[in-house]
Amino acid sequence: MEFALDSIIRSAGAYTETLDKQHGDDKATGFSVHWEHRASVRVLRSGVYVAINAHARPITNVKTVADLARAFFRGNPGPAGPAWTRFDANVRGLRVCVGSTYVVLNGLTTRAHRDLRINGSSIDEHYKSTDSLDSAWPCAVIAHTNTPVPLELCKLEPQLLPRISGWQRMKLMAQSVLSPTQRQHMLERAVQHVQKVCAETPGVSDFGITVSSELARVEARVLPRPRISLGSSTFAQLDPHASWTIDRQTLYKAAHIRKWAIAVFCSKQQCPESQLLAFSKQLIKTAHELGLSFDESKPQITYAQTNRVYDTLHTLRDAQFILCVVPSTSVSLYGEIKRVAYTQLGIHTQCVNIRNTKGSRTKLVEALLLKINTKLGGQTTNSFQPSEPTLYIAADVCHTTEIGVSVASFVWSIDSGQTFAGTVVQHPKRQEIIENMDVLVRHALRVHYKHTRVKPVQIVYLRDGVSDSQLGDVRRIELDGLMRGCKLVDSTYEPRVLLMIARKRHCTRFVQQSSNFENCVPGTVVTQMTSHNGFHMVAHHAIHGVSKPTYFLITHNTTQMSEADIHNMSYNLCFAYPIVTRAVTMPAPLYYAHRLSGKGRVQINAPFDMLPYFTVKKNAKAKRAAEEDVHLVPVHHNLADSMYFM
Repeated sequence: MEFALDSIIRSAGAYTETLDKQHGDDKATGFSVHWEHRASVRVLRSGVYVAINAHARPITNVKTVADLARAFFRGNPGPAGPAWTRFDANVRGLRVCVGSTYVVLNGLTTRAHRDLRINGSSIDEHYKSTDSLDSAWPCAVIAHTNTPVPLELCKLEPQLLPRISGWQRMKLMAQSVLSPTQRQHMLERAVQHVQKVCAETPGVSDFGITVSSELARVEARVLPRPRISLGSSTFAQLDPHASWTIDRQTLYKAAHIRKWAIAVFCSKQQCPESQLLAFSKQLIKTAHELGLSFDESKPQITYAQTNRVYDTLHTLRDAQFILCVVPSTSVSLYGEIKRVAYTQLGIHTQCVNIRNTKGSRTKLVEALLLKINTKLGGQTTNSFQPSEPTLYIAADVCHTTEIGVSVASFVWSIDSGQTFAGTVVQHPKRQEIIENMDVLVRHALRVHYKHTRVKPVQIVYLRDGVSDSQLGDVRRIELDGLMRGCKLVDSTYEPRVLLMIARKRHCTRFVQQSSNFENCVPGTVVTQMTSHNGFHMVAHHAIHGVSKPTYFLITHNTTQMSEADIHNMSYNLCFAYPIVTRAVTMPAPLYYAHRLSGKGRVQINAPFDMLPYFTVKKNAKAKRAAEEDVHLVPVHHNLADSMYFM
C-alpha cells in the first residue's frame, strides 16, 4: 500500500512553476528560474507524511543559441577560439528547431562559420538565410549527422539548460533564495496541486485517503550553548546567531612562527613588492592582536613562474610556512602547489589571491591567520571537554576525481577532540564503502596514544554521504573493521562505540511560527520526523533563505551516552571548527573529512609508505572480480600528524 500510494503522490506532485519577474526572470542570464516540485510519501515514527522537494531550475528564456551565447559571455563573444570551448558544454544536449526540423546539438565546431563547407557550398549558400549571420563565430553541430548550423538559426524553446557557467550559477542561487514565508506560500500551492490530483484519482479517493493542507507541526527543543574558551582564560560572547568576534581577544592556543616566506607566482608589475610588504605588515599586526608571534617582520619574497612550483618552494623549504600569492583561482596551479607541499617537501602553505593583498582587509587577514594557526598546531577555541577519554573519527568519500578513482578521507582526534590528523585512501571508482577499516583504526589509535598516552574508553565514529541502501554495508564492513582494528592494538581492548551517519541531502525544513514564519534558532533539535533512531538539528544561523537541518542517524551505540548527551555532543562539535567564529551546520570532524577528501585528489601519485598495500575486489555491480590496489595516498612525514588540509 505504501509503495502504491507513493507512486501516485510522486506523479501528482511532479510539476513546475515560475516565480514573478522580481524573483526569477532575467534576460541577461539567458534563463528564468522555474521551481520544480517533487512529492513523495514518507512513513515516519509519528505518522505518514507527504514530503515536497522544491528545486530551482534554469529554463531558457531567449530565442536563439546566439542569444544564449551573448548571455553566457556577457556581451559579444568574439571570433572562434579557445574562449568558445567553455560554451561548448552548455550547448551539448540542447533541443533546437532549425527551419521546421527539431534536432539535438552535440557541441560547437572548432573553426569559424566562414571556414566551413557543406557539400562544397559555404554555410550562407547552404542555408540561404535572410538573417544576419556572424561569420567569425563557430557553428553548432547537429548530433548523429555532425552537420554544422549557424547559432542564429538554432531556435530555442523553453527547456532546462544542461549546464551553466560559474557566474550564472551564482545568479541562479541569488534568484532562488526565498524567505521562510515565501517558501511557505510556494509549498501551499504545491499541496493544493497534490490535493487536486489525489481527489481525481480513484485509487486514492476510494480508500478515503486525503492530504492535509497544513504544514506538519512538531515539537522541538533548543540545546544550551557551550562555553567557548579563548586565550588568557577568557570566554567568547555569543550573539543570538551563535557567532562571536575575536577582536581584541587572543586565541586559545596561538602558534609561534619562527621563519616564513612569500612565494609570488606572478610578475612584479602585477604584484609589486611594496604591496606585499604592506600586506605582511598588516598580517603581523593582526597576528600580534590574536596572540600569534612572528620572529621575522620582513619575510623573504620570491617571484616565480607558474611552471616552476617545485623549484620555488624547494628554495624556501626552511620556512615554517609559505604564503603563496596566486594570480587567479586556477585549479591546476593550486593543485600543483598543494601536491608539491604535501607529498614532496612537507611544508605548510597558504594560498591567497593577488587581489586580496591590496588595501586593508582586516576580516580577510583574520581568516587567513585562523587557517595558518590551525595548520601549525594552534587552536582557535576550546568548546568542550569529553567526560572520559574519547577518540573521534570521521570519514567521507569523494567520487569527483579527474583520474577516474574515488578518494576516501579518514580523520581522527589526537587530543580531547580539538586537534585532528588524517589520511587519504585511494578507492576503485564509485566505491563508497571504506575497506580495511581495521588498518586505519589501528593507525589512528597508535597516533592518538602517542599524543595523549591514554587509551580511549569510547570511540565516536561520524560518517558522511551514506544512503539507506548502504547502511547495512557500513555496519557490516566499516563497523566490524573498526572493532577488528581495536583488537589489532590489544586483543583485550573493547571500547564502547557510537556510529552516527550525517546527511544533508534531504528536503526537510523547519521553521518556527510566531507572528510570522521565521528560521529556527541555532541549536534546535527535532526527534519526531524520523523513520529510524535519529534526529534533525539546526546548529547554524542561516545567512539567507531557509536554514537546512542536518539529519543524524544513530546506527550503533554501546556507549553510556543518552539521547540528550548525543544531541549536546553533536551541537558542541559544531562550535569546534577552527577557521570560523560561529557554529557550523555539521560537527567539525565531518568538515575535516570533507576538506581532506577534496585536498586528497592532488596527492594521488604513489602508495603511502607507512602502511602496507592491501587489495579488495570490486562490488557486484562491476560484474567482474578483478582486483585493484587500494592504498593510502602519500603525505610527507613532516605533515603526518598535523591539520595540513585546512
